[in-house]
Amino acid sequence: MMKKQIKTQYVARIFFPLLFGGIVAKAQIGIGVASPVNPVEVNTSAGKIIIDNTGRIGVLVASPKVAIDLRSGANGSIAIGNTDKTAAEAGAGALRYVPSPAIGVKGYLEFSDGTQWVSFFPKGKPRIIVMASKTSQDTYVFESSTPSEIGTKSGIVQRRSSYLTNWTEKFDTDSGVPTNNFDPTTGEFIAPRTGVYFATFTFALQSSQVNTGANNQTEAIWEVRNPAGTITQRVKTNNGYSSDTGGSPNAVPVGSACTVSVYMNKGDKLRPFTWITVAFDGTISQFDTSSGGIYNALTIVEQ
Repeated sequence: MMKKQIKTQYVARIFFPLLFGGIVAKAQIGIGVASPVNPVEVNTSAGKIIIDNTGRIGVLVASPKVAIDLRSGANGSIAIGNTDKTAAEAGAGALRYVPSPAIGVKGYLEFSDGTQWVSFFPKGKPRIIVMASKTSQDTYVFESSTPSEIGTKSGIVQRRSSYLTNWTEKFDTDSGVPTNNFDPTTGEFIAPRTGVYFATFTFALQSSQVNTGANNQTEAIWEVRNPAGTITQRVKTNNGYSSDTGGSPNAVPVGSACTVSVYMNKGDKLRPFTWITVAFDGTISQFDTSSGGIYNALTIVEQ
């Protein structure tokens, strides 16, 4: 009995320090490798994956030059996924892939600079382009001192705020891929992503005599609303006509144009409208739709 106790104490004295104190040994780990040269070597059907003495990883690369070296030939590639982390959370130097089937480049890489994600577009920055012409007389009065006047009209009602509606769409693309960011029926554009947008539109009325009157003017106005419908910006161009053009045949094609660069958040709405007061005969003025409406045009380009 005494011998058994002594033997048990001896084994415990040797075993427990090894178990809890740790073992430090110089050795290589080989998986499928009989005599590994590097600290870690894994043999695969395509070749070896190693970790060398400096901690560098080589995938089918015998002598990695950087922390992870994949330059083994035709199949030396790396797959990067997406992340919902902010650039700060991911940390400077992080990479992510952003799938974007709505744009022509289909997808792109971004890197974190520690504060924000910075995009790299191999085919150039994704760009929204919208072009349309107006060949109809349709407008929509949306601001009037007479509530009964609110609604669809044929032509521009003087001294009323009127959206230009029912455009003929020529182009609505995102980096060459057709989209529906612009609604030609309402004339409204919805920003698919936050950024700066260059927008211009022109309109011309059928030629007529401008008679002497106070405050003759035509206004072309761009309006920006947020997704909730609240107006955030209005930018206008005011063209005045101070003199009398005289009687027939001294007719002029009264009109206006407005060009802006506006900052829009994703989901913001951009829409053109007019307000005119010109001493024409009658209270409704008609658009000049001759030559296919070349004088009534709209263009929106993402910057």
